[in-house]
Amino acid sequence: GLFTEIGGLTEEGAVQLAKQAESLAVANGVAPNTVLKDIAANSEIFAKFSGGGAEGLARAAIQARKLGVEFSSIAGAAEASLDFQSSLNAEVEASVMLGRNINLQKARELALTDDIEGFQKEILKQVGSQAEFDKMNVLQKQALAKATGLTVEQLGKMVSKEKEATTLAGEL
Repeated sequence: GLFTEIGGLTEEGAVQLAKQAESLAVANGVAPNTVLKDIAANSEIFAKFSGGGAEGLARAAIQARKLGVEFSSIAGAAEASLDFQSSLNAEVEASVMLGRNINLQKARELALTDDIEGFQKEILKQVGSQAEFDKMNVLQKQALAKATGLTVEQLGKMVSKEKEATTLAGEL
């Protein structure tokens, strides 16, 4: 129903998208029911970010679960990044704390254009590798998490599964 009401798909198109999302979730080792429930439980988020299309949101939800976080957490981070003043302040603070340049401009741009899948990839790119994350002290991790709009736990889960995160674009 969500795909037809908010996503603007026909009933047949919505059923097809749900089937494709299920197949893609299974292919990526993610429980399909969890992904579909994730999307259904977040209809407000779906409505806000559906400009990129229902398929893009389905891929983003699958990628979020593959990275060990809920879709709502990623969408919340994307929304937080659009509070430009707070986001920029947190970005500068993280850059100072880490002693390297953190640039979340592309992530904000992707959030603004409803590309939640791309937003996740850009966040991972800016955070760095698991080894780099592990070298950070607690204050650095907190500053980086704040800059990305996530918690330290969510960011840690995402970084630990970064190698598993492959682009789902075109697979749907």
